[in-house]
Amino acid sequence: MISSFTLYHQLGINYNFIMRTLSILIISILISACSYWPFGGEEPVVVDNKLPYWLNLQARTTDELNMIVIHATELTDLDEARQYGERVLYDESGTGASGHYYIDRDGTIEQYVPDNRIANHVSGWNAKTIGIELINKGRYPNWYHSDHQVMQEAYSEAQINALILLVNKLKARYPTINYTQGHEELDTRMVVSDNNPDIKVPRKMDPGPYFPWDRFIKAVDLKKETPSNN
Repeated sequence: MISSFTLYHQLGINYNFIMRTLSILIISILISACSYWPFGGEEPVVVDNKLPYWLNLQARTTDELNMIVIHATELTDLDEARQYGERVLYDESGTGASGHYYIDRDGTIEQYVPDNRIANHVSGWNAKTIGIELINKGRYPNWYHSDHQVMQEAYSEAQINALILLVNKLKARYPTINYTQGHEELDTRMVVSDNNPDIKVPRKMDPGPYFPWDRFIKAVDLKKETPSNN
């Protein structure tokens, strides 16, 4: 019996080339049959759009990251969120307030702050967290009016899908991330309302009741708890 190697040799066909080609073909088929690569989900497209002052933000190691914080911008659109993010609020450092990532209503993801920099997104919890902002009107423009304390807008399907892809990517990159919370659960301060000094309203209400926590937690397998070590 003639071996396949001998037959290929007699026919002038490179056996090793054929086997390499078949291996590549098989791997390509297996990858395309999966819903994502390499960690079991689509790879999100992230637009690098660093804030002008990002180098002034404090550097950090990513080895101790432990929590994803979900925000709503409570602004009209991504352009307005960018304007707010670029404002310098802290003269000493020359920095402002922003999340690390912003997800628009169509699922577009932009990164304003690198993961290895501390963004000013949630008072008291910045050092070991990554902040993700979802473009959403929230209470805009009457954030602190006592008669307007209802979030106005649901999150789009494209936003939530993009958020899940992004968080799963971050989890794969940083296995120390085990927790997630909403901004409203980490900043529970009350402020005097704009219309009545005798009434106080929540400083933060995001992401609010429209955010699909059950679906999100199931998809990313994080604990909706606050870590004891911040």
